[in-house]
Amino acid sequence: MSCKGIRSGFEISNKINYFVQKNTGNFENDRRDIRDKLIDLFKSESVGQGKGSKSTRVVYCVEQVGEEIIYLKRPAPLNKGFDFEIHTKNKLFEGRIKSRPRHQDIINNLKFLKDTYPEDYKEIQQIVDEIYLCNEEHIDSIDLGFKNLNVTIILKLIKWLFLEQDITYWSFSGREMFYKAIKSV
Repeated sequence: MSCKGIRSGFEISNKINYFVQKNTGNFENDRRDIRDKLIDLFKSESVGQGKGSKSTRVVYCVEQVGEEIIYLKRPAPLNKGFDFEIHTKNKLFEGRIKSRPRHQDIINNLKFLKDTYPEDYKEIQQIVDEIYLCNEEHIDSIDLGFKNLNVTIILKLIKWLFLEQDITYWSFSGREMFYKAIKSV
């Protein structure tokens, strides 16, 4: 796996398998632990010296599925603090930035899977429920490759979108709003 060449002008940090969620049975503590680990990583970044090329810009490669890499890009352009964007190495999604999944991209992929493969979708939904509860024990166990849609990539993106929501909306519901949207598929 190589993170080289993913983003020019960014420091590259390989953190594949560094952020494994461990379910201890205490949902709030598990969410807090993974959030704190991610924020601690962000806090270890070099201090920026200004805007543009003087700012600290980092890409964290966090997941690999085959040749696909999921990475976090910091800082996010419209937000401040600990916010980040989630991207894939390849351009897998619709919209203006094809390497950055939107919630709607994930929902659309899940709707396709549910409509096309209703029996297999039950297993997918069960794993999404586990990911919501900070358990990714089965995230790599699903072996369902449909056309150009790799289910494991979708599941790992859901994990990172949940984490992003936990950081952005910690004082509110965090991952819950996106989870409810997924459950309504």
